[in-house]
Amino acid sequence: MATVTNWIEHLSADEPAGAVYPGVGTEGILVLIAFVIWIGWTVISAKQESDELNKLARRKPGPNDWKNNVTDG
Repeated sequence: MATVTNWIEHLSADEPAGAVYPGVGTEGILVLIAFVIWIGWTVISAKQESDELNKLARRKPGPNDWKNNVTDG
């Protein structure tokens, strides 16, 4: 990795001294991995929320059942 002491000379050079940060060239792979993780997270979250709502729907709560969860305060 290149050590840059003067950015103006480094950026205006015909051929820069080299990579300024580690991992140059891996950006595309990292974006692809992040996209796959994001899609996976979305699918898993949707499934968990759907299961929770189905479980709640099977209980068939009435319109006043929420009052059982309110504490006297």
